[in-house]
Amino acid sequence: MSGVGPSIGGPRPGFGLRVRLDHKRALASGDFNCRCGELAEDAVGHDEVRQMAVRAERHMRDECPLEEVRAAAAMRDRRRKNPRKKRK
Repeated sequence: MSGVGPSIGGPRPGFGLRVRLDHKRALASGDFNCRCGELAEDAVGHDEVRQMAVRAERHMRDECPLEEVRAAAAMRDRRRKNPRKKRK
């Protein structure tokens, strides 16, 4: 990470995508760190965080060299496209 932006997870946040919005007038902040070590970034601001989240998901789904990361991202993508229907 660049060290300029937020530290949502503390000094050693671990891997994954973290986004924080305290209230509707606050700036959104987020950071991402992939398990493969190739992509790590942070962002502050609504549009910047949204773009960072899209880049992070694309990296995890398409470009990450670790098979388990790509498989988990593909499953999240399928769930987003085909949500489970509730039984009534």
